[in-house]
Amino acid sequence: MDAQVIANSVSATSFLFWESFITFGDEIEYIWSKPYRSPVKWLFLLTRYVGLASVICNVYGTVGGIHTAISCRGFLVIQVTMAQALVTLVELILIMRVHALYSQNCRMAAFLAFLVISGTLVAIVCLSFTVASSDFDSRCDVTHIGNSLASFGFAFVITEGILLFLTLFKCISTFKDTGRPVPVIMLMLRDGTAGFLAIISILIPSSVLLVANRGEYVSRMNPWFLAISSCAGCRLIINMQRLSLEKNHCQQCCHTVNQTLPILTSHINIEPIDTISSGLSS
Repeated sequence: MDAQVIANSVSATSFLFWESFITFGDEIEYIWSKPYRSPVKWLFLLTRYVGLASVICNVYGTVGGIHTAISCRGFLVIQVTMAQALVTLVELILIMRVHALYSQNCRMAAFLAFLVISGTLVAIVCLSFTVASSDFDSRCDVTHIGNSLASFGFAFVITEGILLFLTLFKCISTFKDTGRPVPVIMLMLRDGTAGFLAIISILIPSSVLLVANRGEYVSRMNPWFLAISSCAGCRLIINMQRLSLEKNHCQQCCHTVNQTLPILTSHINIEPIDTISSGLSS
């Protein structure tokens, strides 16, 4: 394997382990205590540990050395499968947030389901063509990778862009109704934007390089895509859980001091924040 590919793989793995270490206390506090039937608990655990497994597998494949065409293609299959799994998990996390934000509206649920299913189908088709059309050299470095992989990147950007727009729209409409920002929506907008920008900072350059027939550079970016996707998904959940607990604590304190004191995070036009929090933390 190319030395730069190995360096990027090891660096991305080190980053994700460091991120897991510094947030492990939050994982214990906010995630482990949840019941086994909680979808958020499993979304978090899958996002974190599928991410760790994917970067470890990436290091093994790059450092361990793979020298046959069949093994190289099999390794690529594992890479794209892990990438798609992480993308789907992050999309499910964002969709749960948006669904809760829109009062668990049935029409919104149907639209979000259509969005994620269609995006996933496009990604599977694109990744299948990518694996079939890829070529490798004697060191298992990618010498050619199909441009269809770029469609996977663009499909993800479109899906996440729509989810971000829906969050922004709710933020603006709620601000007009209340005359002040609502912390939970501002948090969702901030985290959603940060995660979106972090992931597309890898996807867009990769897609551009593919279109320019420079697919050999994509192997250097893939481990960072895996690490950042896992990190972003976990942070989305942890920050929401933290806000939910802080709000509950604030409500108890305010109730003790003054039962009529309004809680800013409860001023959502359609539904109380308790419903949103339960949708994201149950």
